[in-house]
Amino acid sequence: MKRIAAVRAVLSTLLIIIVLFLAFTGALLYFGKTGLVWGISRYTLRGIHFAAAILMCLIVVIHFVVNRKIYVAGIRALTKRDGKS
Repeated sequence: MKRIAAVRAVLSTLLIIIVLFLAFTGALLYFGKTGLVWGISRYTLRGIHFAAAILMCLIVVIHFVVNRKIYVAGIRALTKRDGKS
C-alpha cells in the first residue's frame, strides 16, 4: 500500500510542477511578443511548452488509471439515489 501512495504522491507532484511550468512558459510566450525570450527563440519556447503539455496529458492519463477506484467511488456517491423521489 505504501508503494501506491508513493506513486500517487509523485504523480501529483509532477502535475503541479508541470502546470506551473506551463503557466510560466505560457506567460513568457504571451507577454514576450517578439524576438528572443531570455535568449530562447519563441519557436523553441513554443516547442518546449508543447512538449510539456503532451507530458502533462500522459501523466494525467496515468493519474486517472492509478486513482480509478477513487474516481468510480466518487461518481457512485454523486449518482446514488437515496430512495426519496
